[in-house]
Amino acid sequence: MRSILATPGALLRDLEALALPVACLGCGAFLPPGADGAGVCAACRSRMRTLPAPACRRCGQPLDPWDARPGDGARERCGLCRAWPESVAWAASAVWMVDGPARELVHALKYGGWRVAAAPMAAAIARACGARLADVKLLVPVPLGARRLRSRGYNQAAVLARALGERVGARVDERLLARVRETRTQTALGPVERWANVEGAFAAAGDLAGAKVAVVDDVLTTGATLAACAAALAAGGAGAAGVVTFARAAVPG
Repeated sequence: MRSILATPGALLRDLEALALPVACLGCGAFLPPGADGAGVCAACRSRMRTLPAPACRRCGQPLDPWDARPGDGARERCGLCRAWPESVAWAASAVWMVDGPARELVHALKYGGWRVAAAPMAAAIARACGARLADVKLLVPVPLGARRLRSRGYNQAAVLARALGERVGARVDERLLARVRETRTQTALGPVERWANVEGAFAAAGDLAGAKVAVVDDVLTTGATLAACAAALAAGGAGAAGVVTFARAAVPG
């Protein structure tokens, strides 16, 4: 069922909060009044898989134990982040994007109009990525293109960034990064096509004056979009930037 939160208007949002039963956003199970968990049941929280160790020190991508031997440099630049520009200082994700609650939450926020899904997603990021975010003072969501924003009615990355900012005490500014040209959806593209698709697509829209900043999005796959955003922010004066997402997906072949 599509949430009426996708329809603009505070009145509709209030009506939905009053009229709809409280149900788990991961599995749809009924949540009794007063249940703790920000819209996700305990079973679904336990089923969301965090990224395992050993992992790349820069981007957090899990490594084969053989590839993570000390002294071989694999922990500093793994196969995922080796091609990223130096402007991406680090990347962190809370959970694996697999079938189950994590995928349901991403789809609820991104396609179903359920903005309330951002709360449990932000909580998961804060738990898993708190150390990376400790020094971050500014969160910048990945901007949507004008056409997609009109169609969806909101930017899911901005909704997630605001929920995360409340959790970690960081300021959110949606005006500091602009999408200067429309791009194709990354979903059906391979790794090389993804990088070409977002090249030059973003630009800083203000002077960041060396701010410690992290780019926020819902899912990291190859990192192409997030790296392009970080590069644009660095060009605007931010220096190296971090990137943080709720989920991490398998890199397409």
